Amino acid sequence: MSDNYDVQNVSKEEMGALYNGDMRFTPSGLTYKNRSTGKVFQLSNDDIESVSQNFMANKPGLRFITKDGELHRFANFTEGQLNKLKTYIATKWRRNVEIKENSLKGWNFGNVPIVGKNLQFQVNDALDFEIPLSNVSNCTANKSEAILEFHANDDSTVGLVEMRLHMPMVEGVSEEESPAELLRQAIMKYAAVEAETEQHIVLLTNMLCLTPRGRYDIKIFPTFLSFHGKTYDYKIPARSVNRLFMLKHKDGRRLFFVMHINPPIRQGQTRYSFIVFEFNKEELAELELSLTDEQLQDTYEGKIERHLNGPLYQIVAKLFRIFVGIKVTVPGGFTLKDDTEAVTCSYKQSHGFLYPMDKGFMYVPKPPIYIRYEEIANVNFARSDVTTKTFDLEISVKGGTSFVFSSVAKDDFDSLLQFCKEKNLPVQNVKNLAKAPKGGFAGLDDDVDPYKERLKSEAAAADSEESDSDEEDEDFDVEMEERKKRQKGDDDKYDTGSAEEEDSDGEKKRKSSHKKEKRDNEKSGTSSSSRKRGEKKRKDPNAPKRATSAYFHWMNEIRSSITKPGMGVAEVAKEAGRLWKEMSDADKKPYEEKSKEDKERYEKEMKEYKASGGGVTAVSSSGKSKSTPKKSSTSAANTSKSSPTKGAKSREFLSSSEDSSDDENAASEDEDAKKKKSKSSSSGSKKEEKKEKPSKKKAKTPSSEEESSEASDNSD
Repeated sequence: MSDNYDVQNVSKEEMGALYNGDMRFTPSGLTYKNRSTGKVFQLSNDDIESVSQNFMANKPGLRFITKDGELHRFANFTEGQLNKLKTYIATKWRRNVEIKENSLKGWNFGNVPIVGKNLQFQVNDALDFEIPLSNVSNCTANKSEAILEFHANDDSTVGLVEMRLHMPMVEGVSEEESPAELLRQAIMKYAAVEAETEQHIVLLTNMLCLTPRGRYDIKIFPTFLSFHGKTYDYKIPARSVNRLFMLKHKDGRRLFFVMHINPPIRQGQTRYSFIVFEFNKEELAELELSLTDEQLQDTYEGKIERHLNGPLYQIVAKLFRIFVGIKVTVPGGFTLKDDTEAVTCSYKQSHGFLYPMDKGFMYVPKPPIYIRYEEIANVNFARSDVTTKTFDLEISVKGGTSFVFSSVAKDDFDSLLQFCKEKNLPVQNVKNLAKAPKGGFAGLDDDVDPYKERLKSEAAAADSEESDSDEEDEDFDVEMEERKKRQKGDDDKYDTGSAEEEDSDGEKKRKSSHKKEKRDNEKSGTSSSSRKRGEKKRKDPNAPKRATSAYFHWMNEIRSSITKPGMGVAEVAKEAGRLWKEMSDADKKPYEEKSKEDKERYEKEMKEYKASGGGVTAVSSSGKSKSTPKKSSTSAANTSKSSPTKGAKSREFLSSSEDSSDDENAASEDEDAKKKKSKSSSSGSKKEEKKEKPSKKKAKTPSSEEESSEASDNSD
């Protein structure tokens, strides 16, 4: 047999809860590592008094009792593992494993002896149950009853809170000597009662605590810590402290001191598993311990002095390390470009710092989060904001929870990626990051901004709508409006005009009308071409159903299983895409075959559909329905823009249009001259001019009428 023997998935009982972990037996003792907390428990072979076998939770287990009377129980062994352990303990430890029988009668009366530091309930000398007295928080006696109260463990869904033992009174014996009182006194010797009956070792006053927020006076006792604040008081057993961290602030002037405790403390309905203190690096202190030199030498082996002075954070770290018995962990092996150890980021709405440690990531100050590397399923570097040059660090744990640390500076990417590779952490998109030039997020400034692109597309759509409306509506002629204003002002000042000025104005109007017609034709041609480009092909409702890809075959099959309450459509699609990428080719093969069959079905049905003439008929009918209204609308718009005289004309009128137009123009000029020479009221003349100006604007020019008459003669 080898020197070491490892056992996986072993349960250890602590305060009524079973914690899974891994166990290793060595010739010098045993080591147990808690999987959930990472805390390591060691027990030396020299400290063990006895080893026995019994059942825990219907599984074979082992009981270890130390020379100090403490009980440690392990369970969830198989029969084969238990037999090998018996052989190992007999050969390596030179000990025999006793068999401890359990009482299965179910009686609720028996004897209550105290063995070591444990309370046992025995029925006919067989063990019914036993309770470590370190789990007892208080014990009181009331005549014939002994009432035991226990520490609560938040990790246990069902926990023992109180137990009452009835012990009949003995005649002629006072209450001070009753069996219940004697049992209470025996229990209180070993119970973990955090009562400040003895002198504290040291007092730390006005300590700034960030989580939970406030200032506390801390009294350090040999077995527990007492926190006294303005509103809340706490008593924390020293054995409930799992980890201690000392973290440097980003500014280099402050430090964070973090305590990880289990079970957590409570403030109302809020639980705090971490206590975060903040220290100023330059703050000094001088303390004196209330212990004698003999006590320091015998109990603490001279590891701490009676008088302490220096920076406050160093004194506090040393006190907790000695009296709590936990090493203080500091970051190591990770530095950024600015020689700091903290990565500035945000978690949800809180701003804080992320510290890559030796065995996990630590985030402070609020909310404190510790993620062990053993729990991490994958790490994802996701792009976040292009303008601020930041990215998101998403850490997914094996339990299914994800922690997203946002607003991480792009300059910290290379250091974080290199650190994750050194710790062998599974980076999700490491291949894509390796292909990117100059680091995974190089060229962020050159990326297309989707918000800007959306604004551009909306503006282009608005311009196309305006161009469509310009075809139907008449353009606003700025020059014509200015000329109207000038003529109105001239009429107000001088109530007369000359025929020569009117002739020159008429020529200008005719030129502007030619330019306007040309501009309208160009606009109508441009808008019609843009509409042709923007037209979408209509879907044929009678066409066969298109083939479905392998991905959608798979997604339709597993959609219900991956959809969780509260998830949106986008989140479900994102999760499905991630799972599809992780699938192997063998897993995708059945869905690819379905897609291939569906494609063959579509091609066959489409061929039959086209042979029957369905697709051609649908396309031709849709094309006619589209083109016909546009032509009619365009012709209607052109008709509305032309003058009233540009309607349907007879052949005789067209042939004599040249002579009649000359007569009409001469007559209109004479009438205008007479009206302007007459001394009628200004209001009347203005109204007549306003009525005549639109007719002049819309009237055909002589040249255009001549062209139309020539065209009619040629046709004849």
